[in-house]
Amino acid sequence: MNIPLKVKALLIVLTGIAFSGSRTAAADAPIWDLATSAIPEELQSGDIKKTGNGVILTDGAAFAVPASAFPDQKNFTVQVTFELSELIDHSLFTVMSKQSGGDTDDGFTVDMNYRETPYYARRLGTYVNNIFMKASGIGGQRGPETNKPYTITVAVRDGYASFYLDDRPFKQCFMEMIPNDQPMWIGRHLKPADHHMSTVINSVKVFGPEYKYISPKESQSDNPRGAVAGKGWALDVPKIEHPEWPKVLIYGDSISMGYRGSFIPEMLKQQVYVFHCVHFVGGEVPKAALTEMAGRYQFDAIVFNNGLHSLHWTPAAVPDQRVHDRMSDLAKCFKDGAPQAEIFYLMTTPHTAPRPAKDQPVSELGEKNDVVVRLNHISQQVMEAEGIEVIDVYSPLAEKLELASGDGYHWRSPAYQFITREISEKVLPTLKKE
Repeated sequence: MNIPLKVKALLIVLTGIAFSGSRTAAADAPIWDLATSAIPEELQSGDIKKTGNGVILTDGAAFAVPASAFPDQKNFTVQVTFELSELIDHSLFTVMSKQSGGDTDDGFTVDMNYRETPYYARRLGTYVNNIFMKASGIGGQRGPETNKPYTITVAVRDGYASFYLDDRPFKQCFMEMIPNDQPMWIGRHLKPADHHMSTVINSVKVFGPEYKYISPKESQSDNPRGAVAGKGWALDVPKIEHPEWPKVLIYGDSISMGYRGSFIPEMLKQQVYVFHCVHFVGGEVPKAALTEMAGRYQFDAIVFNNGLHSLHWTPAAVPDQRVHDRMSDLAKCFKDGAPQAEIFYLMTTPHTAPRPAKDQPVSELGEKNDVVVRLNHISQQVMEAEGIEVIDVYSPLAEKLELASGDGYHWRSPAYQFITREISEKVLPTLKKE
């Protein structure tokens, strides 16, 4: 049969569309689906009750997705949708866990706990290679709701995992996940832990490498950030696209969280990458962890502060020598881990009194400020002995109390911008740019 040329062309196009459509449909089809796939008997634990396309887990019951559902462990997507039947104080729910065991450094885990009080102790935790990545609560002060569906998505691309809660980006990990041949358990704790949560698992789907998960709530940043971690430490890190740019590590408590908002963009303008560790040492210094962290990248400069969480360290409670030893150990961790880096110590900011009234600014120093002065004095002596330059933000802020937030510890945006300027003026001249 003779077919006109135009018809032939149209048939080719339609055939191509049909083929493309079938390929897309195949890519969107899950490798394993709770609604249609059987749970092997050996991957069931406890009393699992079927309900429609899902299951009910009570009294520690658990089940697992077979390891065969993960043919390419560097490229897959898992989605688990669940509802909490009741909120039990000091309980834990393992949303998904694909690890070789509680002490093995591979795979990933997502779990959530519940605490009636305080609200900030509730958290949704993510782990990669058995290293804690991030915690964040569901629902803020209100907490999670019962009988409300929540969907956790783990998208692994080229070995790097990103975590999402109801399509909202939760954490991107820049540390390659170590694969294993284990199934993925839902509801089973890796270690003896809190009470089990009663949950309804509405859906579990595992997609292969052809499936490309795209979150509608994920904004595309020109400067994406993720996480890299080790035993006892975790860093918030930039995506390195210019290896020649200098690298600066900032380490500290919530004050570092305050000034990073202006410091990171300012350093990017100067073509400098900033790495951030939110941490503080209130007792013994974790020397191995901090030394390893300081040596993870070739840092050109390090800025650290430590003291705001030790305002109970009065002379009666803690002798000067213990404060001295702690700060000396902390300084040596950064020096030993990054001998090439210029190191700076940021003084602890003032403790401030509450606002006299809601519509009035802070006007006085707080009752714990004598401890701040003591810690700064001892820390300055240590830094001078260690050859570390001190950045004094205490004295200027003690004269700018109107910039305090009113909670005794934190500050408003202009104060953090001031801290950014003070650090920048010290750090930028020391950086060698190629």
